[in-house]
Amino acid sequence: RWLTVFLQGCSKRCKFCSNPETQCIIDPFKCPEVAMSDRDVVGVLKKYEHFLSPNDGGVTFSGGEPLLQPTFVKSVFEKAKDMGLTTCLDTSGHGNPRIWSKVLPQTDYVMLCIKGMDLKLASFISGVSEENNKRARELAKYIRDNYKNIKLSLRWVLMKDTTDTDKELKALASFAKELSPVFTHVELLPYHVLGKEKYEMMNLEYPLEGMEPYDYQDAVEVKEKLESMGVQAILADH
Repeated sequence: RWLTVFLQGCSKRCKFCSNPETQCIIDPFKCPEVAMSDRDVVGVLKKYEHFLSPNDGGVTFSGGEPLLQPTFVKSVFEKAKDMGLTTCLDTSGHGNPRIWSKVLPQTDYVMLCIKGMDLKLASFISGVSEENNKRARELAKYIRDNYKNIKLSLRWVLMKDTTDTDKELKALASFAKELSPVFTHVELLPYHVLGKEKYEMMNLEYPLEGMEPYDYQDAVEVKEKLESMGVQAILADH
């Protein structure tokens, strides 16, 4: 039982992004009709507290990129923890230790989306530099070294002949094993086109025009490959 808050603004421009409407950073003072304060979000949490509290339910911050607004996330997470709720950060690894240290002390779970193990591939997929893509790996190691109470999962979008190659999967498995004891599993996300119509509504060119949704059976085989390498993997709902 989770409430997911999608924050506006992202530093990446991933080719498979399903939420292009969240990419641009918007000034809340210029667009007050879509702005929410930390108190507003906490108010929503309190409204559904009776539903969220059982079975370690709580709040997830996603986006966009929540680490672009670390002070806001910190404030809500602190109040959520005071309510006895569980907190989860869904991120692609923006920032640095100064930013991460604001949010992680109040965080129970981190879902970290790694775009690719080869940095050139990661740069191609994310639309930002190789250096920028290193930060996600740095965040994972920072959690491992400083916040051993956090449960860290790696999210991996499956794209045919791109992120499902033996080279990429072996590198992913090797990296995951480096993250003990905080690493829990790899979450496999088969590429889909559910966000394509958003690009059309926004008069934007869809970056992966012509790419077919990832075959479910192929995704099962990737899951089995990772497990054969000693890495737990789960397959997102198809």
